[in-house]
Amino acid sequence: MKILYPEKFADLVLKTVAGAMVSPGDLLGYSTGWLRADADAATNVYAQYVALEGGKGGEVIRACKKCLFFDEDAPYTANTAQYLSGTAGGITETRPATDGDMIQVVGRSIDTYRCLIDIQDPKEFEMFVSPDVYDTTGEPGLGTTDAGWIGPQVDAAEELTFFKGRLPSGIISLDVARVIYNSIGASAYDTDVTVVRAYDGGSNVQDTGTAITAGDWNADTDNILSFQNILAAFDSDFVKPNVCFAVKLDPDAITGDANVIGLYLRGFKV
Repeated sequence: MKILYPEKFADLVLKTVAGAMVSPGDLLGYSTGWLRADADAATNVYAQYVALEGGKGGEVIRACKKCLFFDEDAPYTANTAQYLSGTAGGITETRPATDGDMIQVVGRSIDTYRCLIDIQDPKEFEMFVSPDVYDTTGEPGLGTTDAGWIGPQVDAAEELTFFKGRLPSGIISLDVARVIYNSIGASAYDTDVTVVRAYDGGSNVQDTGTAITAGDWNADTDNILSFQNILAAFDSDFVKPNVCFAVKLDPDAITGDANVIGLYLRGFKV
């Protein structure tokens, strides 16, 4: 295989990995050092560069973000997406399908001989999840309104609100997880937060994150949109690509009332 028309260069110091060598054309990512990228669930190192030369740990090699692979053996299917592979450093035309695999499109074949690799930088994503229709507040499934805001009204102990969603298949980090409330004279909030996630076809309690006990919001102030940081519940083992998740709020105490507006998530994905 030949690597043609490289663009967006960088010099990278390779990480020492036992038994691993980098070859020209390998996709490289960063995990406490530059090494071969890997979509495998056990690794999840997203690709950032293509190696233009070979090397081993401690050596400096030239790399690029964009180039053309030309292979006289015609290994490509014309006009087909190329994904980061679960085999370290490689590309594949088959979308990785193992639970927890990271999905990263790194290029597209032009014909059977040529493949354009164009590795994009991670992009910030935002999600806003409305409360589920199932809740056990005083107005289940309907909620109440206040100042134009609509949502389940938390107004006594042991009234539950739920969210459900799905994390992006190319997620690399989750940096913000906030529950947003409309305060109706609310104060002294005390709520437990539990989460659960699962892969399609897998156990429905595959991971339960880190429970939050006696959680509180940012301010006991009337007529504001309060927020509660629940990022701790989404721990590093919990945040995986392409999983469904559910969040339960279980209040133990509140003075006054508050509408639950939604769950805000922000992070990075490839």
